[in-house]
Amino acid sequence: MNKLKRFAYIIEFMIGFAPSLLLLTLGVVFSPVIFVGLFSGDLIVLLYAALVFFGLCGFWGAISLLVLTLHPEQENTKPKRLKVYVALGVISSAIASYSVGGTNVYLLPFIIAPLFVTLHLVYVQRRYLSGSTANKPIKRD
Repeated sequence: MNKLKRFAYIIEFMIGFAPSLLLLTLGVVFSPVIFVGLFSGDLIVLLYAALVFFGLCGFWGAISLLVLTLHPEQENTKPKRLKVYVALGVISSAIASYSVGGTNVYLLPFIIAPLFVTLHLVYVQRRYLSGSTANKPIKRD
């Protein structure tokens, strides 16, 4: 893969995940409050904790997909585990998108951007995620 294409993947990832990464960072910063809230008996706090945990797993899966795209020859997360990470992230992002879309429709494109970036990276790495042992790009003449 040439340098321009690598740069384009990195820029796509950074632009797509910037707003959601900000929300995830806020969730991690306030995780002690969420943790204390778990003992109060309020069930909505359990949803917040799950969103933060699923978001962290999903972000790890997205980073793994990006690294796998940029460096297909390196060892990476196993396909089954990567599918779980991506699925958890998609669930978290979909719930966050639904709640943000219900409050402000104008913010919705920024919040659903990680879903499209993840979909693109999953499409690029579809052979790896399907369990193929070789993660080599197809040579086209």
